[in-house]
Amino acid sequence: MVAIFTESQAEAVVTDSSYCWKKNSVKIEDGYLKSTGMVTHTRIPLKHVDTVVYSYNPKKPAIVPVLKIIGKGAVLCEMEISAEHIEAVQDWVLHVIEHS
Repeated sequence: MVAIFTESQAEAVVTDSSYCWKKNSVKIEDGYLKSTGMVTHTRIPLKHVDTVVYSYNPKKPAIVPVLKIIGKGAVLCEMEISAEHIEAVQDWVLHVIEHS
């Protein structure tokens, strides 16, 4: 388990099977990518996930990045994640799908 503390990033707890921050969690459980908390509630078979990208929509009043879980050329899920965690969550999910 790793706890991350930086000035620009709020505390996060990262393990091989989960990435947790504040009241949010993205984890691997029984072959599924699951998210819970304020970001969204999803359950996607990990075998269907090909990649993960994120983007910002500058036209929205609150600029919050959106993490997109992509499989077979389709967006399977979108999660709004705060800017201080978006890249770390993306890297974690990419690591998980590469090693599954």
